[in-house]
Amino acid sequence: MQQFIRRRQARDTNIEPYWDVIKRIIHESDIVLEVLDARLVELSRNEDLERFISEAGRAFIFVVNKSDLVDKDKIHEQVELLKAIAPVVFVSEKNKKSYKILLSEIKNLFSKCGKREIIERKVGDPKLKFRECKADIVVGVLGYPNVGKSSIINGLTHKKKVKVSKKAGTTHGIHWINLGDDIKLIDSPGVIPLKKEDEIRYGLIGAMGEERLRHPDIVAHSIIKLFLKNNKRKFERFYDISVDEEIKNNDSYGIIEKIARKRSFLLKGGIPDENRANSLIIRDWQNGGLRL
Repeated sequence: MQQFIRRRQARDTNIEPYWDVIKRIIHESDIVLEVLDARLVELSRNEDLERFISEAGRAFIFVVNKSDLVDKDKIHEQVELLKAIAPVVFVSEKNKKSYKILLSEIKNLFSKCGKREIIERKVGDPKLKFRECKADIVVGVLGYPNVGKSSIINGLTHKKKVKVSKKAGTTHGIHWINLGDDIKLIDSPGVIPLKKEDEIRYGLIGAMGEERLRHPDIVAHSIIKLFLKNNKRKFERFYDISVDEEIKNNDSYGIIEKIARKRSFLLKGGIPDENRANSLIIRDWQNGGLRL
C-alpha cells in the first residue's frame, strides 16, 4: 500500500497544475490566441486568462471558431465588445481562407508589438524548469476544451499535425509545432480549468460529453432556452415539432416529451423517455448538427 502511495505521489509531482501550464505558455509566447466558440462567445471566454496575458504584457487575438455554425449577423453582434479589447478573427474548417486571414493578423500584430523580452541566461544561472520554445514568432494557442484549438493549428499548418476529436481532452501535454520557417505554435493540453459546479457551461461549450454530465437535463433545458430566445424556428425544423403551446405555458418539459415521442423514445406503458431525449439534444448540439 505504501509503495502505491509513493508511486502516486511521484506521478502527481510530474503534473503541472493547469494554470501553471497556461502561465508558462503565455510566458513563452509573443502572441496568444484565445480560441472561442462562435455559438457561445461569452461563455467560452475566460477573463482570468485575459488578465494573465495582460499582466505578462503579451498581445493576443480572439479567434472565434466554428463560425459556420452560427448566423453571421449573430456572431458580429456578440463580438462587437471584444474588438475594443483585442483583434477578432473568425475561422471555420469550411473556410480555408479564414486561416490565411488569421495568419496575416498574427504577423501584423507581431510587427506592431515586437518580440517579447528574452533574458539571456549566464553560466551559473539556475537551470530552467522547462525548455523554452524558440522561433522568430512564438504563438500560444489557448482555450477551453473542445473549442477547436487543434483544428485551428491544423488549418494554419495545412496539415493534420494535431489529433482532432469531438471528445474533449484529446490533446495531452504541450506540443511545439512549426509553421513555416519563422513561426512556432504552442499547443496547450486544452484545459482552461472550469469550476466543477459550472456544469451548464461544461455542457454548452462541449467541454464535457453528455455521458459524463451529472445533470444532463439541466444542460438540455439550457440548450432549448438558447434556441427559444435566438432561433425557435430552426429548433422546430430540426426536430420536426411545434413548440408554440409549450412556450405559451412556459413548459420546457413538454418540449422534451415531444422530442421523445417524435423519436419513439418510449418507456414501458408509452411514457416518454426524457433521459434519452436530453442526451439526444446535447449530442446534437455538441456535434454541430443542431445549429443556431
